[in-house]
Amino acid sequence: MPGLIKKFITKLSEERYFYFKFKLILLNTFFSVIPLIIVITITYLWIHQIAHDEFKNNLKWQMEETRHSLEFFISERISALRFLVSSYPEEYFTNEKIFSRLFSNFKKEFEGIVDMGIVDERGIQMLYTGPYKLKGKDYSQAEWFKEMFLRTEYVTDVFLGYRKIPHFSIIVKKESNYHNKFWLIRVSLNMDILQKFVSNLEIGNNDDAFFINKQRILQTNSKLFGNVLEPLKLNNITIQTDRKNITIYNIELNKKQAYIAYVPVKDTPWILVTAICSRPYEKIPSFFTKEVILISILSIIITFFVITKSITSLINRIQKADHEREIAIANAEHADKLASIGRLAAGVAHEINNPLAIINEKAGLMKDLIEYTDLSQNKDRFLQLVSSIQDNVARCRSITHRLLSFSKRIDRGKEDFNINEAIKEVVGFIEKEIRTKGINMFYDFQEDLPKIISDKGQLQQVLLNIINNAVDAVDQGGTIEIKTKLSNSNHIAISIKDNGHGIPKDKLKHIFEPFYTTKKKGTGLGLYISYGIIKKLGGEIYVSSEVGKGTIFTIEIPINPEMEEIK
Repeated sequence: MPGLIKKFITKLSEERYFYFKFKLILLNTFFSVIPLIIVITITYLWIHQIAHDEFKNNLKWQMEETRHSLEFFISERISALRFLVSSYPEEYFTNEKIFSRLFSNFKKEFEGIVDMGIVDERGIQMLYTGPYKLKGKDYSQAEWFKEMFLRTEYVTDVFLGYRKIPHFSIIVKKESNYHNKFWLIRVSLNMDILQKFVSNLEIGNNDDAFFINKQRILQTNSKLFGNVLEPLKLNNITIQTDRKNITIYNIELNKKQAYIAYVPVKDTPWILVTAICSRPYEKIPSFFTKEVILISILSIIITFFVITKSITSLINRIQKADHEREIAIANAEHADKLASIGRLAAGVAHEINNPLAIINEKAGLMKDLIEYTDLSQNKDRFLQLVSSIQDNVARCRSITHRLLSFSKRIDRGKEDFNINEAIKEVVGFIEKEIRTKGINMFYDFQEDLPKIISDKGQLQQVLLNIINNAVDAVDQGGTIEIKTKLSNSNHIAISIKDNGHGIPKDKLKHIFEPFYTTKKKGTGLGLYISYGIIKKLGGEIYVSSEVGKGTIFTIEIPINPEMEEIK
């Protein structure tokens, strides 16, 4: 028997522990991975923000460098022109040969100079040296000439002029000592100089950099917005020319997110503009993402492996301990069953003594009739004695059959039966003790109860334990009431009430614990085993008690356990 119990418990436990271990591994892995995911997400966003900020800082630094370089370039040439007009006598600027020589020397020293000219207060170019025929040209209507009435130096926008080539001029004013007159020294540079400055910016192939003036006219060619001297085709940003610092806009350009940055160039009409469409700041997070994904996968695999090993080891220990505990409980339950059978056997032996004595008496009388009388004359008397013997033999057979039936049913398994009849059978087992103590038994059975599908032997063992406890609890002439009723569509309630001494409240909560008993003699396993059996059968067991008034045990057992599982 213990071997069969161990085999059954092992099969049941392995399946239950497999699912428990699987869920525990998944749960631990999930909660272990969550902090990793949080850290990775925060790190990714942090790196992304750093890359984003680094991109902006790098863009600002490059634009600042380009602006300062252009400002220095213009300032250097303005300073050189000032030096010329202040250091050299006026004949250098009236004599064509000397002026030509002066231009040659100036051009060698300063890159980008195309030509040089002298313009008088009327706007007429009096002297000119360069590749174009511009001597005598009238600039009186030019915007830059009008500006020079109020300025001492000036840098023009890019314009075509008489040469029909995009260029710009740097002009310095020289006051004359004669009749408050003035003259202007003017040098011209091609637009390529400005293009060279924007080409120094380290930007992507899909990005763009260019100069515009305050009227938003392109001063250099643009890959995205048009050619030099065309209006800027970008109307969704506002460019404030009075700003000194770099301004960056995040806009949608050609259905893609892009950055537009601009900064005015000091002492010039130009504004440096960059359009970044390539999103270079995402390259580092992209690279970082690949590394993080690889590290994350490896971390999850390692975490899963470690958790699996540790939980498997832990579950095996728990399973072993639980397995041993269940076997011990099963053995104790079996021992309790045997104890119940032993107690019944003692009662049965006492019950059988009476019919055996009668049989012995009747058999002796039959022997006397055979030896000392004429059997033919006492035939009726003899048959009466034989009939009495047969009745008492039948009574013995009924008593022993009831005991054997109960002992065999212990391991029979589920069957359908009437609960009222099962209760009467249990009471019949201990009828001798009930009569001896003069206990009054009352039954309140609901007659139309459906048959239940359960383990009859185990349920009767529980009922026997509880009724025995009730018999022990009541005094001579006490009362025990057993009641059955349909509690709901799938449950039958069985209540066993006695008028015994009752159980104190502080002890009531412990009565289903193992090895706890309120009796002077007892193992403390009866109610513990009964509680386990009822739970195993899918039912519930409750107890209420009041000292001096008695105790009520209520058992709710399902009619069909399969219907209970579906719910």
